[in-house]
Amino acid sequence: MSTDLTPRIALIAAFLASPAHAQPAPGQAPPNAVSIEQSAVFDVRPASGSLKETMQRGQQLVWRARRGTNDRRFELADMSVAFLRSEAPTEVKITFAGHVSAFGWRPESDPKLEVIVRTRGGASIYFWNFAVSVRCADSNRPLPPLSQVVPNDLTANLFNSVGTVEISEYREPNAPILTARQCPS
Repeated sequence: MSTDLTPRIALIAAFLASPAHAQPAPGQAPPNAVSIEQSAVFDVRPASGSLKETMQRGQQLVWRARRGTNDRRFELADMSVAFLRSEAPTEVKITFAGHVSAFGWRPESDPKLEVIVRTRGGASIYFWNFAVSVRCADSNRPLPPLSQVVPNDLTANLFNSVGTVEISEYREPNAPILTARQCPS
């Protein structure tokens, strides 16, 4: 009877000792984890009486490997945020646009961004979260514009007070770290 259990015990021991089940140390990022190098901050200027938009200065969001080589994995460039005010009824619509490129890697889930609207003094007055799609074949692909209508009680204050916009990576509390997968060759 002991000869019947020996293969099972050996199989279980091999399974438990296999490196495929090794977990990163607590507090350590997985080997394929990525994060944004730095947030992008834009000054906002009026384009007309009812339109304000961000000024371009080559800002981009670059996701890099958190461990190892620190190579670029994918990026958003040519980003812009516009604020369009309509009078009847008073409404402010925020629109985000940009171009995405993948550098041989794609995220395992859609990266989430946060647009933080700030006054000229730096106080945060509104924020908006959304996800963007990154595909292996992306090479400066224009993203479809994403829009959000600002709640009515904030429209006048937001449109009159906006001074800068910050775009950064958004991560919900206790959410897993964004990871990337190498694209097939």
